[in-house]
Amino acid sequence: MDKTQMILISISTIIFFYAASYLLARYWKKSLKVRELTDEEALQKKTKLIQELKEHWRPLRYNLAYALQYLGQGFVRMAFVFFLPLYLAKKLGYPEAAIPALIAFIMLGWAIKWPWGILTDCLPVGRFGRRRPYIVIFNVICVLTLAIFAIAQPGPEILIPLSIGFLALLAGIDAAYDGLLIDITPPDSHGLTIGGVAWGFKAVGELIGALTVGAVISTYGFSTAFLVIMVFQLFTFSCLLIHEPSLTPERRPTKEGFALLFTEKYLWLAFLAISLPSYVAFFSPTAGALGFVLKKIVGAAGLIGQIGAVNRGAVIVGSLLGGFVADRIGHKKTYIIAAPIMGLLIGSWVFAAPGAVSLVFLLAVIMGFVEGFYISSLFAIMGDMCPPYLPGTNYQVFMSAGHIGALIMLFIWSFLLTSYSWMWGIIAIAVIGISNVIPIYFLKPYAEAKAIKV
Repeated sequence: MDKTQMILISISTIIFFYAASYLLARYWKKSLKVRELTDEEALQKKTKLIQELKEHWRPLRYNLAYALQYLGQGFVRMAFVFFLPLYLAKKLGYPEAAIPALIAFIMLGWAIKWPWGILTDCLPVGRFGRRRPYIVIFNVICVLTLAIFAIAQPGPEILIPLSIGFLALLAGIDAAYDGLLIDITPPDSHGLTIGGVAWGFKAVGELIGALTVGAVISTYGFSTAFLVIMVFQLFTFSCLLIHEPSLTPERRPTKEGFALLFTEKYLWLAFLAISLPSYVAFFSPTAGALGFVLKKIVGAAGLIGQIGAVNRGAVIVGSLLGGFVADRIGHKKTYIIAAPIMGLLIGSWVFAAPGAVSLVFLLAVIMGFVEGFYISSLFAIMGDMCPPYLPGTNYQVFMSAGHIGALIMLFIWSFLLTSYSWMWGIIAIAVIGISNVIPIYFLKPYAEAKAIKV
């Protein structure tokens, strides 16, 4: 299984989920004779919810918890996926030709996260809540799995199934934490918290992992590397710093709420906007499509590593600043400004001739900075559009829908690269990627959505 097959499987599950949800919602809406809320009723309902969120909001404490979670997640995912192939090949003698397909299969659980959203939305664990119990239980299993890797050093017959389970549970933790974010964060903090802190500190973890994991393996060995990953996995217990809200009637999933949500036109417009061609697959100048271009321009592996490091550093600053700005001038407005700028920056790669190292470094820094604005505002919009009774499910479907946009863009890139040239591919991507600004511009929070405005 390659990455394209993995994304296609993810997309097919999303299409199936939305189609089945729409048909079921129409049936329930008709059979239960569900009445839609008036604008005044929706405003009163949202105003009450937002007031409750602001009364219980603890920005420093909760953002610290989120920062620890996503710092750990960024390190663990990056480190695990980086050295698992090395461990399989060098330590266990696994055939190198079979490793890429194996890694894609192991990562499949991360590409299909919406079932975890359904689980944590609909099946609370008694009085303990519907998010934190799952986060804690899943994380205990993940920590024990890493301890087994470090101490027992199992062979492929045990390592591979455990790795599949580990990444799947890691996806479950991420989905539950995302749901917890939306449960307790006021809409006017979505940009900084859901977008800025989460994406920015994920980049911190990735940067630490990129700078340290190789050195740890070469100096102390694979067992120590697994133990270091285990330490960062412990950061997920930061969820215990968060007070999970009780399941009030507004937060409990109902057939009536489901019927209203999945027959709402603005939900489908949001899905269309997120699943249109996006720049997500072209953010990193050291990987994917731009990684191909970078090798032609720079060539030296050492320089590519340095370019990646400064890019991640810029992402950290841009995410926090972008989230802060988005909460003040508007999530939608920030995205509409950031998306065309990102398109111009990607298009600027056509001016980077072989050996233009200074220009590449400059583009990497500016792109990382703008990426922070782009992602923090997009994630904030997604949070704005989630209802309080199914936030985990809806947010994960939106996240998975992003795979559709990335896949479309990669197919366009592949076709132009093989049929014409990489320069034409870059120009086309820079132009096409702005297309999702159009549905975003017309997007409004529907009656069941959390936010009053986007």
